[in-house]
Amino acid sequence: MGILLLLSILYIDFKGIWIPRWSIKDRNEIFEHLEGEFNHIFLQIFALGEAYYPSEYTTSKVQSGKWLKDFLEEAHLRNIKVSAWINVFYCWGYAARTVNPTHSINRNPNWYVHDRTGRSILDYSVDELKKLGAEGYYLSPANHQVRSYITNIAAEIIDNYDFDGIHLDYIRYPGSEFIYDVSARSKFMRKYYIDPNDILMKTTLKRKLSLWGFDDITQRWRNFVCDDLTLFVKELSEQLKRKEPGLQISVAVKPNYVTARSQYYQDWTTWLNSGFVDFVCLMAYGKHIRKNLNSVLEAIDKPHKVVVGLGLYALSPWEIKKQIALIRPKPFSGIVFFSYDQLKENKEYLHSLR
Repeated sequence: MGILLLLSILYIDFKGIWIPRWSIKDRNEIFEHLEGEFNHIFLQIFALGEAYYPSEYTTSKVQSGKWLKDFLEEAHLRNIKVSAWINVFYCWGYAARTVNPTHSINRNPNWYVHDRTGRSILDYSVDELKKLGAEGYYLSPANHQVRSYITNIAAEIIDNYDFDGIHLDYIRYPGSEFIYDVSARSKFMRKYYIDPNDILMKTTLKRKLSLWGFDDITQRWRNFVCDDLTLFVKELSEQLKRKEPGLQISVAVKPNYVTARSQYYQDWTTWLNSGFVDFVCLMAYGKHIRKNLNSVLEAIDKPHKVVVGLGLYALSPWEIKKQIALIRPKPFSGIVFFSYDQLKENKEYLHSLR
């Protein structure tokens, strides 16, 4: 028993790495930089509303998918699993907006989230978004056309390429300010006959419902937004697994599950505990991760379905080694490095795995 315990402390099962879209130019050279230390790659092939393979449903950045098929073949020869990393609702960043007419930001501006005044996020300047802590422009998670768009893209990927999984990133709202688009509001009104915008008119609604009724409907609205997104995660996972039963569905998640739910409506503990996703990658990129790790252990039924993401961009190789030592004795599956770029530049990060 003592030997088995020692082995469990010394051995990390899951060793993954995120490879962002700007690094795919390295193609199969990537494997040489990884030096056989990783058994799972998250390869970003859909980001900012653009695909890095020929797509029927969205703007494509490349004309041929041969590079991708070759990459997947080489990975599997090396016994490395690969998940297709897709940015779900985050659709454009701080850069000057694309003028491509096929991009959703130009073709479907009504797909984007709105604030409590009815103002589209597309009408916000970059400076305004930065002040709010939003990374950029987000599609509406509640919009059924957006959901079909994302589902079609994910299905297209697994239909045409031999991926082992789909990795969902930015599957959340940009913040609590942006939950008031027509799709979300109309769904809630059909169920409760109250416009969420009326909740903002506190005095009027409190007079109508009483203080207790007002607090109740306010909480119902917040829960509704979470539950609506959870339903999409469930439906997306089910549809993809019907097409590919062995497919692994994973999600990159905020490390503090309370904040994830209350600020971003990303109720990932429910997704994991209910079996809607196969595992999550905790984006624990800071220096102090112990508190978040311990809180996750209390909230999750099966901690082996949690992989801990570590931020190479923010930590030295020595600090990464210390964090891995902290993770080893805990019942998580393993770690994933963010990201390949830092590893490529500094091979000392590889030594932290050994």
